[in-house]
Formats: sequence, C-alpha cells, structure tokens
Amino acid sequence: MRLARAHSIRLHTFCDLAWPKKQIWTRDIDKSADREILEVLARKTATPPRRVFAATLRKYEGRVYERLIANSNSPWIMPIGVYHRKRRRFGLQFCPKCLAEDKDPYFRCRWRLAFVTVCEKHRCLLQDRCSQCGEPICFHRTPPDAETIILCPQCGFDLSTIKEQSDGTLTAQASILNLLLRIATTGWVLIPGQGPVYSHLYFAVLRQIIKVLARKKAWEATNLLLRQLSISVRFSDSIKYQHDVELMGLHDRLALVELAWHLLNVWPNNFIQFCRQHQIWSSELLRDMRLGIPFWYWRMVNESLYHPSYGPTDKEILEASKYLRKKGMLLSKRKVSKVLGVREVCRKRKKTKEENLSKNDLSRTF
Repeated sequence: MRLARAHSIRLHTFCDLAWPKKQIWTRDIDKSADREILEVLARKTATPPRRVFAATLRKYEGRVYERLIANSNSPWIMPIGVYHRKRRRFGLQFCPKCLAEDKDPYFRCRWRLAFVTVCEKHRCLLQDRCSQCGEPICFHRTPPDAETIILCPQCGFDLSTIKEQSDGTLTAQASILNLLLRIATTGWVLIPGQGPVYSHLYFAVLRQIIKVLARKKAWEATNLLLRQLSISVRFSDSIKYQHDVELMGLHDRLALVELAWHLLNVWPNNFIQFCRQHQIWSSELLRDMRLGIPFWYWRMVNESLYHPSYGPTDKEILEASKYLRKKGMLLSKRKVSKVLGVREVCRKRKKTKEENLSKNDLSRTF
C-alpha cells in the first residue's frame, strides 16, 4: 500500500504490474502471501527476505499455532471475512495511539491474534472498527488521493483520533499480554512438573480452556470466576453460540483470555480446583481436540479429572431384575436402568473377580 502511494499509482494497478495475474486483495494477504510475492518484495526493495517474511502471519507458525491454514480459519487468527475486495468481519484490530505516534502509520501483525486485546504499550483497549460508521478496517480501499492510509474508506474518519480512555484498569490485562507475547517470541514455556514445552502447545491448551469456559455447561462457573477475580464484563449474546475465540467479540475475548490464563497459572492447582469444584471432567476438557492433545495436558486431565460414569455390577442388575419380577413388571433394559438410576445398564466395562458372575445367570435376566 505504501509502495503504491509512493509511486503515485493506484494500489490494484501497482499489484498487477508487480505480480501479473496474481490474486492479492481477494485473499487474506497476511495469510496467503506466497513465496513469489515475498521474493519480489525482497528483491525490489532491497529488504532481507527474513524481514519480509516477518511481515506475514506465517512467522507465528510453530509458536502460536502448529501450522497456518492459508485458505481457511487458523487457530488464534481472526478472520477478516474476505468477499471480493471487501471485508465483512472485524479481524483487523488497531491501537489509535500507536497509529497517531507512527511517522509512517502501519498495522502490526500481532493485532490479528485473538488473544491480543489491549495495547501493551499504551495499556488501552484495541479497536476493531471505525467508531464513526462501524465498518471493518479496509485500509487497502483508501482513496489514492488520501493523505494517509488510516482514513476509513467508508466515511473518511481518521482512525488515529479515536479517543480510548486509558485509566489504568487494563494494567493486569496488559501484563498478561506481555507474558503471552514473550512466550510466542521465545517459542517455549516452562510448565511446572513437565519442564519446557513448545509454545504452540501451550497456546493450544489456552484456546481449549477458553472454549470450555464459553460453553453452556460451564457458564455458571465462568461467571462465578469472573466475580472472584473482580472482572467486570458483560458477555455478548453471541458467545452462547460461538465458542471459537477467533470469532468472539473484543470484550468477550478480553475477559476469557484473562480467565484462561488464571487457570493455567500455578499449573495445575488452579485448574484442577476449578474443574473439581464445578464438576468439569475429562470428556468436556478433551472435547474437539481430536489427535492434537498436548501430552502434559492430557496426562493431568487423565490422572486428576477423569470421572467415568458409574456402571452397575452384574449382581446389582440381577437384584434389580428380581425386584421388577416381584412387582409383576415385564423386564427390559430401560426399566432395569431406571431402577438402578443409570443411563445404560449394559455398558461395556471391566469386571472384577467378585463381579464376574456366570453368563448363564445374566442371560436369564432378560
């Protein structure tokens, strides 16, 4: 964008000249910039390739997420909702004070990350839309005759003039953000009882905990934890239906990131205490993670928060059957389950020696 303005050429004309027949602005360029685009930029501007690469979201591969998905949603990357050359989602955030201080304003890569909700420098809440018209940020649609790229292309409002109060209430959130960014930069984090682990595994667990906190089953526990930590926030209605942190609103992410970080802090004491208190067990904690479960997280959940459903013994099944016969009732699995107060009376389970009755006795039960 800056190169096109420096050459006094329209942005799309400039891109057609530099990369003929290359789709640039009908994609999420922060994710989709391929090797050819980066090589041309590095060669034509005499910039080291490593520095050009650092201007894309691929620099967070192996640090915040294991692999960047260029043509679909990626963990922690907020989608911008590309539709032709328009943007429909609020995936590009910014700090008005940073833009105001920049000699040549630019949007930072980290502002695309879902856990980044405050400015670590000015300790103020980030913005994700024009405060004048409410439209998403589309700086590439800024008219070529505009003085700067930080004018809203819809209404012409200067994004750097948005007044955001910085009264010190976001100090704790800014400190948490600094720690998370430091983990993302170093590429590893020290987990008590486990030792150093790759940072993308830490962020995978942080994302999963946020998802658990946002689900209906943990809703009361989440609000109780908010009050315990004196976090005043009013969740939006959409959070009840959307549990992926990348698609949540700014204030929802701000609160949930802080809650999840608190549960990961002093690992695993805070987390185990919270889950046991509110009866959040392994089935919920491992849900949707499929094969990508970090071992240090799985081991703690399996050892401390595995709570299998109760399965009645064969002797209990026989006694319940005798009871139903005495009442003159026809036997069925459903009725025996109801008497024993379980969901399914004939679940697969391991039998102890005391429970290992003859198959003939059980076969005569039903």
